[in-house]
Amino acid sequence: MSTDDTLTNVRRIIGEMCPLGAREVAAEDRIMEDLGYDSMAVVELALVLEAEFELEPIDDEQAIDLVTVQDVADLVAHMTSART
Repeated sequence: MSTDDTLTNVRRIIGEMCPLGAREVAAEDRIMEDLGYDSMAVVELALVLEAEFELEPIDDEQAIDLVTVQDVADLVAHMTSART
């Protein structure tokens, strides 16, 4: 999967799960401040991303640096490329 495809899929998932209601999200949207995710919603999002992209569990150290949708997409792309 290309980086663009990863970003598109991550944006779709984040938008569908948005606590403020389903919406289109941009790469620069901030997960908590702009989209209304709280810590529990972020954990739920991580679980969905792990299942969707067949990732190893996202640990707390990785999750703490995730501020924007692009940060999430970059992490998913990194984790999927590390498998190969």
